[in-house]
Amino acid sequence: MLYSAALGVLLLSWILAPQGVSAQAENRKSFVFYSTQHQPLPSSKGASYAIETEFLDSINATERIYWAPQKLRETATFSNLRLRRRDGETVVYYNDGTIKRREQYRNGRRQGEGFAYHPNGKLRRHDVYDDQGRKSEECFDAAGSPINCDTLARRDVCPSEIATGRSAPVYFPSKALKLGIQGVVKVGFTVSRTGQLVDVQIVESPSPILSAAAVDAIRRAKWNIRLDNCDPVDVRYLIPFTFAIK
Repeated sequence: MLYSAALGVLLLSWILAPQGVSAQAENRKSFVFYSTQHQPLPSSKGASYAIETEFLDSINATERIYWAPQKLRETATFSNLRLRRRDGETVVYYNDGTIKRREQYRNGRRQGEGFAYHPNGKLRRHDVYDDQGRKSEECFDAAGSPINCDTLARRDVCPSEIATGRSAPVYFPSKALKLGIQGVVKVGFTVSRTGQLVDVQIVESPSPILSAAAVDAIRRAKWNIRLDNCDPVDVRYLIPFTFAIK
């Protein structure tokens, strides 16, 4: 729901209050407003929510997302905010302040137990993760009865993603053609909850020339924002690019 003009003024005045400015300078806090399409805005006008970032040092940070003044939507800690690497607990809240989802992370990967809840407070989903990924999952309907997790996901009223993406062509470098260089390049990267591309890494490649071409294609593309039970989330991808001389 969009902020009304009055609510936008209230949030702006709350952010710019003298004590807030003082705390911002001391604790290195920042506020950014976002639209319903999760794009940054220059002011509170038309904003759907706001993100407060508090840096603990140059890379460690705590991120808090607000529906409205002092109404918390999500809180998360990052060992590297620029790369969107979560560490510790992430908690997501419903609009009434009850917990929607609680997850544990280590160096950007899910770890341990994760819990999601229905609006009535009953357990919706229970996951267990280790270093290899998800070990187990259990899902329940709003009455508390066990249910297939795929069936539960199909009941979500929100789509799985916001379709703002746009593909980009991959060009075979002329230098690689001349040198006869070919092969598969695997690139890992994260698309943030606001659609930003971060933490691009070459996982496998036969040549730096082909690596540069693959990364260039990824950076020129525009990526969809993924949703988890209506909430935008950071998503990690691993994509192979095949360069073959025929």
